[in-house]
Amino acid sequence: MKSEIEKQIPARVVAAFGDLAIGMSSEAQSRIFMLAEELVKAVWIRKIYAALPADKTTVDEHFLDQELEQFLNEAVEESHKRFAAIAESVRKRKVPGLP
Repeated sequence: MKSEIEKQIPARVVAAFGDLAIGMSSEAQSRIFMLAEELVKAVWIRKIYAALPADKTTVDEHFLDQELEQFLNEAVEESHKRFAAIAESVRKRKVPGLP
């Protein structure tokens, strides 16, 4: 069920994005994780609804948990790549307060 998979997002974000928050203050880490979680949710929802048939089938009727889990895996991976690119750009500019 979508809501059960959705409950996994915060822990998955912390695990996947922890490498990008190394050396940052706890406040900065919290902000990174919050923004990453929002991005992962948005990408995940986009993937789900893009794959739904046009006949207005509900998510629970159409997808197995494994499919929703796979969409989440893809969303985490895509979001991490975006954040990593942003983090690299910030590091190159040597923004004060960031490692």
